[in-house]
Amino acid sequence: MDPVTAIGLASAVVTLIEVSAKIAKRLEELSQAGDLPKAFREIRTRLPLIIGIVTRTQSAHENLPWAAKEGLTSIVKSCYDQVEQIEEILERLTVASGDSKWRKGLRAAASLVEESRIQRIAASLSDNVQLLMALNVTSTEKRAAAERRPTEAPPSHTPTSGIFLLPFVRDEHFVGRDEAMAEIETTFTKHNRVSIAGMGGVGKSQVAIEYAYRFKDISPDAHVFWVYGGTIARFYQSYRRIAQKLELPSWDDPDVSILELVKQWLIETKEQYLLIIDNADNITNYWPGKYKSASTLDEPETNLALYLPDDHSAGKVMITTRDSRIAGRLAKYGKPITLQPMNVDEATKLFLARVENDYSREKGVLSKLVQTLDFLPLAVTQAASFIDENGITIAEYTAALEGDDEDAEEFLHEEVDDARRDEESVNSVIRTWKLTFDQISKQKPRAAELLSLLAMLDQQSVPRWLIKTPEMVTSIGLLSAFHMITLRSGSQSFQLHRLVQRFVSLSLKRAGTLQKWRDAALKCVSQAYPTEIGVEEWPTCDALAPHVQILIGYEFTSIEARLDLAHLLCWAADFDIERGMYVQALNRSKQSLDIFRALTAPNDERLAAATWLYGRLLHYESKSEADMEAAAEVLRQSLAISTHGTLNYAESAFELAHIYFAQGKEKECLEMGKASFECWQAMEGHRSVRTLDNMHDYALELAMFKHEEEAIAKWQDILDLCPSSDASDNTKTVYTYRSLASIAEFQGDAQLAEMLYSKLIDLCSTLYNPEHCHVFDYRLSHAEQILRQDRLEETMELTKVILETCKNKSEWRIKLSCHETMAQCCKKNADLEGEEYHRLECVGLHSKYLGSNHKETISFADAAMRCLLSKADHQKAEPMAQQVLAWREANLGRDHPDTLNALEYLGICCTQQGQHTEAELHFTEALDRQEKTDPRVLDNVCSALWNQHKWEALEQRCRQALGLESEYRLGAHWMLITTLEKQGKMAEALILRAESLQIEDRSHDTTSLKRRPGAPVEEPVLNRRFGRIIHPRTWSA
Repeated sequence: MDPVTAIGLASAVVTLIEVSAKIAKRLEELSQAGDLPKAFREIRTRLPLIIGIVTRTQSAHENLPWAAKEGLTSIVKSCYDQVEQIEEILERLTVASGDSKWRKGLRAAASLVEESRIQRIAASLSDNVQLLMALNVTSTEKRAAAERRPTEAPPSHTPTSGIFLLPFVRDEHFVGRDEAMAEIETTFTKHNRVSIAGMGGVGKSQVAIEYAYRFKDISPDAHVFWVYGGTIARFYQSYRRIAQKLELPSWDDPDVSILELVKQWLIETKEQYLLIIDNADNITNYWPGKYKSASTLDEPETNLALYLPDDHSAGKVMITTRDSRIAGRLAKYGKPITLQPMNVDEATKLFLARVENDYSREKGVLSKLVQTLDFLPLAVTQAASFIDENGITIAEYTAALEGDDEDAEEFLHEEVDDARRDEESVNSVIRTWKLTFDQISKQKPRAAELLSLLAMLDQQSVPRWLIKTPEMVTSIGLLSAFHMITLRSGSQSFQLHRLVQRFVSLSLKRAGTLQKWRDAALKCVSQAYPTEIGVEEWPTCDALAPHVQILIGYEFTSIEARLDLAHLLCWAADFDIERGMYVQALNRSKQSLDIFRALTAPNDERLAAATWLYGRLLHYESKSEADMEAAAEVLRQSLAISTHGTLNYAESAFELAHIYFAQGKEKECLEMGKASFECWQAMEGHRSVRTLDNMHDYALELAMFKHEEEAIAKWQDILDLCPSSDASDNTKTVYTYRSLASIAEFQGDAQLAEMLYSKLIDLCSTLYNPEHCHVFDYRLSHAEQILRQDRLEETMELTKVILETCKNKSEWRIKLSCHETMAQCCKKNADLEGEEYHRLECVGLHSKYLGSNHKETISFADAAMRCLLSKADHQKAEPMAQQVLAWREANLGRDHPDTLNALEYLGICCTQQGQHTEAELHFTEALDRQEKTDPRVLDNVCSALWNQHKWEALEQRCRQALGLESEYRLGAHWMLITTLEKQGKMAEALILRAESLQIEDRSHDTTSLKRRPGAPVEEPVLNRRFGRIIHPRTWSA
């Protein structure tokens, strides 16, 4: 039994305090004597913190809930163990006064050996300090709430129902800006948007932070959201954080548009909130069409202005920007606030608040300093830090600042967007940074190196875990002290000022080391990036996304760096696919492929992987037959490069099978599907989860090409192999139900298939989430089985629910399947209006995502055209018939049966609109192109001639029809009689009428002036989704 459990929590706390105090006292004595080993210096600062926090917690632990007491017990136990280890190590390493020189050396050597262990203990103590602080705050707040009288106001920022997403602590030294704050409040009384514009370093963000805290003081139940608006990636990341904190439905679904989801909540909510969009400086991110965005991100996400709540929302929106154009446009009806530099009194107060020494009596030199700094808060703050840290006088600092500096004179004049500022004003800020950077380099070269590395990355939110450099803790402390970086909440990430980043980059360029640090940053990010991306890796990839965006904009010259970049581009493209950002993924995969082609051997597996990824994305983004064939060619290249029995070979074959299916190439599709399945089987065995997954895809391919018996045999194999596979129990259950459902479906047992798909829906809704793509696929299949049982109303209701659920998703094929299913319901129910709506929705989705000239778009246009003909809306149907005909002539050939059917439908459209001459031409052309005369088409030609009273030509066609055995022969007989009579050939007409007396069916005996042509027989539409809708593989539940 451990000591804490044995003696109880209260006694353990007392014991921990006593032991920690003894060790802290011993460390302090050694420090004063100069004998403290280096490894103990950080622990010396941790122990007093633990003693103080535990002492406060000791008196409050009775007020803690049971769960918190359990947590406190665990923390105390951990601290107790660490303190005991410290005491043991300290006894062995401390040099006694009587120790010999040999023993002193031995202890010093032992100190080096134990250093890594001591550092681990120090890190663990640091974590425990944070946890103890959290428990202490919680207990204190609860005790204060219990003791507070009903009439007392609660303290500021106690936990409330309002979310407070502000990544900065409140600035205790905030001074001035009273006029700006008043103007913000006045503007918010008239409009719900306030834009703050001003030059870099003027303090826009600090004003926004202070306003946020004041807003929270007044409205503790309101939400406060902070969004970084400088880049699209960071804007998206901030919105994703908001969605997560609000627990919005489907916030973690890759198919849901996070930007649209959060925007809708901001518009529709009745809750009060303050939304701050900070650093909205890039105008092309907000109006890319007007300002020609060079962004590679998918539209419309590059138009960030679309995702801000409108003027009728319940919240307030504050925007900070350096660009007055952005401020004016985003403010809409309000006038943007231009934040000017501080006045002399405010700047002086800011300086005095930032230094420890009292400089209030040096008014003259202090006034000159802030004037030289142009009263910019950032420059004043940095000057104060520099003076305080280095112990120089204000006059010395000012003199150095005013001295000649050719480097500062050359530094990025264009960084200041306000044309009213002259170059001297700009350069004063840069000189401050130049002096600071030089001083950091002298004091701690490691800190300067860290700053050089950070400057190569996105300046916002560099994760602490990304950086692994020597002396990192003290380097961060020094950079933070000089305000070259800002520590974000919890000190888990860093932020650089934009101009600091530019200044450091230029300094490195002048020193000839810029490329070195770009290479280092690339290696840093590429080593941290996950090589296999699943849901668990999303947070890491999301945090690295802004830095990837920066790095791919650099040029790299060394082979090693270029290969690092190529790998990073591949991994980033894979993550883009998971987020549904296919355009960006395509561009990145192409860039990666170009590098591998230039630097690797023709048979290199890395080249094969990049080729496969590029071909896969070409397939996803194909909008025509030519695009799809181009994707197939790239994948064939990948297959040729890949070694059989490798991942690249299996995945290339898998993608090719899908392309060949879409192209209707049965032999090629089945060949590739089998190759992919057998490759996985060779790599991982019959019972591998990935083998079984590919076997299912191959079975679907067989079934879709009418090889139902072979497909069912494969599904039966899955059922036999699944129990002994390496899959989890949940995955085994999914595969079993899925195989049984597929067998029942293709055997025509819709009732059994319905039951099995229902079980799959329930199971996968729990394993994944109710809006996962697999669940949607099973719900659509479930609805389809109900449709096959002619339960039309039930099918419509189920499909409507699916369509409503996925309306915010980017995966359009789910919506397409819904509209297709509902169109079939409407058709069976003779609801032509409903059928037309859903058919046209299908056409619209295909046109948008695949293009109007895509094979699938044409197929759906053909179905919509036939529906319009059934409604007698011939004028609307005619252009669709022309589109279908033109495509089929160009892609299938003039004599293809589908082309001839389209020609007939065009003739029908013309007939119903009274365009009988055009109808005759279309029907006659269809007849002439046929190898064997189709009696129905011949009858349509006769109808067109009848409607034009072309009796002589009609007589010839009727005699031709009488020579064919068909159901149209009797109609041709009666038309011939009328034709002869119209031409005055009464004798022959009388003979034919006499013969007609023997015919009982006289339905064709008509003298109607108009005849309707017959339509081609419709081929049944197989409404079965093939394989996966585009989404990442899910090998295991």
